[in-house]
Amino acid sequence: MAQWLFTHYLNNMRKIITLCMAATLVAISPLTGNFATSANTLDQLQGNKRVIFLFAKSRSTAGLGQQVDILRNFRPEMRERDLIVLQTTGNEETRSVIGYTSIQRGTSRELRNKFKPIGSGMSVILVGKDGMEKRRWLRVVQPNEFFELIDSMPMRKRKINDQPATN
Repeated sequence: MAQWLFTHYLNNMRKIITLCMAATLVAISPLTGNFATSANTLDQLQGNKRVIFLFAKSRSTAGLGQQVDILRNFRPEMRERDLIVLQTTGNEETRSVIGYTSIQRGTSRELRNKFKPIGSGMSVILVGKDGMEKRRWLRVVQPNEFFELIDSMPMRKRKINDQPATN
């Protein structure tokens, strides 16, 4: 009987220790830098969304707020083109400002390394559904510039041609 109790006690202790170790690993993973990268974010979006990236030194960078405000007035047209806007300012995390997608911690550094925006001022970068940069601007961009470029892309042309005509 004592042997059985001792064995039962050891098995329970192993389970408790395993659970504690797993909980500790989950709790400290943000501290050790085990973040998903922008590649995961871009891979997740690839084939589904086009992205306008807004990079700026700070939230008060000239033109940044104006660019977001202009685009917010064209949400239906952006939705129609599967277009979202992600913003990275300074050392802050990348965030979705128009259209929703989940952005994982650590993404902003990876995005900066991939797209290499200018150090001061604002960079506006359009990325297609294929994950490739289509165009870059260093100024506020009017929505029609985005829309004309997107509408000239093969994938968008196919979508437009496949839509039934409405009267």
